[in-house]
Amino acid sequence: MRYFVFILASYFFVSCSQKLKESPSSAPTSKITKVEPVIEKPKRKVITDDNVADTLLAYGKVHPETIAKITTSLGTIKIRLFKETPLHRANFIMIANTGYFDSTVFSRVVPNFMAQAGSGYNGTHTDLKTKMGAYTIPAEFNASLFHKKGAVAMAREYRNNPEKRSNPYAFYFVEGSIFSNETLDIYEKKTGNKFTKEQRDYYTKNPGAAHIDNEHTVFGEIIEGFDVVPKLTAVETDGQDWPREDLFILKVEILK
Repeated sequence: MRYFVFILASYFFVSCSQKLKESPSSAPTSKITKVEPVIEKPKRKVITDDNVADTLLAYGKVHPETIAKITTSLGTIKIRLFKETPLHRANFIMIANTGYFDSTVFSRVVPNFMAQAGSGYNGTHTDLKTKMGAYTIPAEFNASLFHKKGAVAMAREYRNNPEKRSNPYAFYFVEGSIFSNETLDIYEKKTGNKFTKEQRDYYTKNPGAAHIDNEHTVFGEIIEGFDVVPKLTAVETDGQDWPREDLFILKVEILK
């Protein structure tokens, strides 16, 4: 079932059994069955809003990687994850390592804005979400990490979410457009968010998504495959910006 989060999975434990084979022998032997002790593997801790920060920080210490390769229906994108957003970096790596992102779809694509991915497509994705737990990620806003062209950020629910906590599964790539100083002034008055000089200098000369700064956490950037995003946003969509023909994330690999 489709659902939207505007800019709007979990480890499977498999027990193995081994057959004990008798060696062929001409002499009668006593058959002794060796009883192996049963050792229960610890269950993965379900993540909640109460333990999410500690869980992700601990995971991030074991997984310091910052480079990921995302293979889509229309090309490959390589991204760098920011160490300045440790919770979001660790979460992306953790979700990718479960295999959740593989075969998910792009749920919203808008020309000159963004392409949003990570929507579960089948029962496997639902099962992984259930095993991971229902949680959101605390916002990690950083004035130096804003919505430039090629930025990678997390989607979130807008209703009943005053802390602007992120959805752990849905993320987007920024294509963006150029903003005038007058338009930036309007957004400042509307949102109360003040743009830095660096942000104004960028947005008035380069494509970005200034209007959602400090609304969504930017946790990475595209380092290869910039040309893939315009291909994604150029497809025909329905009235809710969902591609009429499914566009997939085929695989997400954490490289280094």
